[in-house]
Amino acid sequence: MTMSIRWSILGIVCVLIALQPLLAQYDDFPGPYCADNRYGGCCNSRQDTCAVPISTTLCYCDEFCNRTTNSDCCPDYQEICLGILPPDPILGCHHNGIYFTQFDAPIKDNCNLCRCQPNGQTLCDRDICLVDEHLLRTINSGYNGWRATNYTEFWGRKFSDGLDLRLGTFEPTYPVKAMTRLTNRRGELPQSFDARDQWPGFVTHVVDQGWCGSSWAVSTTSVASDRYAILSKGREVVQLAPQQLLSCVRKQRGCNGGHLDVAWNYLRRIGLANEECYPYEASRSKCRVHRGADLVSLKCQLPSKVPRQHFYQMGPAYSLNNETDIMAEIQRSGPVQATIRVYRDFFSYSGGIYRHSQSESEKGGFHSVRLVGWGEEQEGYSVTKYWIAANSWGTWWGENGYFRILRGSNECEIENYVLASWADVFTKQKASGQTFARRRF
Repeated sequence: MTMSIRWSILGIVCVLIALQPLLAQYDDFPGPYCADNRYGGCCNSRQDTCAVPISTTLCYCDEFCNRTTNSDCCPDYQEICLGILPPDPILGCHHNGIYFTQFDAPIKDNCNLCRCQPNGQTLCDRDICLVDEHLLRTINSGYNGWRATNYTEFWGRKFSDGLDLRLGTFEPTYPVKAMTRLTNRRGELPQSFDARDQWPGFVTHVVDQGWCGSSWAVSTTSVASDRYAILSKGREVVQLAPQQLLSCVRKQRGCNGGHLDVAWNYLRRIGLANEECYPYEASRSKCRVHRGADLVSLKCQLPSKVPRQHFYQMGPAYSLNNETDIMAEIQRSGPVQATIRVYRDFFSYSGGIYRHSQSESEKGGFHSVRLVGWGEEQEGYSVTKYWIAANSWGTWWGENGYFRILRGSNECEIENYVLASWADVFTKQKASGQTFARRRF
């Protein structure tokens, strides 16, 4: 009897297979199965009549269906016959074309992590990113005099990362703000000037400070290096080591920032080795300079054109008074150091004459750069004056590492605190080394 029923069921299956093209419109037979009243009382023992069509085969609603791991029970067998409710469906999330669930790792949307919630909604962090598409569109859609781009180095980073790790100059202290400012004798100043053209090979290349708030050290050593080459007339062309400042100046915070006056004071009292001798690490490592150290004790390669053994020192730093004083100083002695307030849009600068384009209420941070020259550019019916400045974010940024910024209007406070210093270049009178004996720790 049982076998005949089974053969009858198989016959039904054959019919269903033949009718499959006609049944395809019913969306894979959604049921009900065991819940159908026609199959009532099928849950107990083995009952071959409790077979229900499903797709191209049969499923069963009796206890025998659950006898192996490869069961042929109907989808609702456990719920109808055993009282086991099905688990809640797992709701997935879609975000920026990506599908994921609450059990998957969070996905990244620029600088923010996004997590899938049990209700199928996506919840993302709401940190301000260093650069985003809205910012780029805002800058490039209007005429600001400059262009913005999306740098791979900055995409995915928070704005706070940029402030903490791409700047690094503290707001000038009261002694710096109160410093007596030098006024240069004003001669005839050209419409444009570039220290790179005036002293070829003497202006140091643009470096990348990395994700280390060390602009206080990098800009100081870059200006000092330029002035050594220029004031020595090429006898002492050197790239001084910002790493020595990061590691050895106790009153500073290494990659977490520093004061410019403290850096210049260290160069005046102690001096620096060259970059090859004290390579940049973008971190605050243990200081290698001890009392009485010099280029020889640090095993540095000594310069070939002068018999220098002592560190490279600078005279006292001085502040410059205004636009024309800054121009005269650059023309006479080389690049100077400027403090600039950096806003979020500055990170996206790729060319043109920069001026801050966002709300003045936006948070910013202090940065220090080199001013190497100036110029003018025709914009419509007016002439726009600008400074030429070297940044410390590598040559991939801006105009090969440089940027131009409005001149004469104190844009982003760039004309507020401009410092310079004279290099203590080697002369025949200093050959005895007595001049360098004033170093102290």
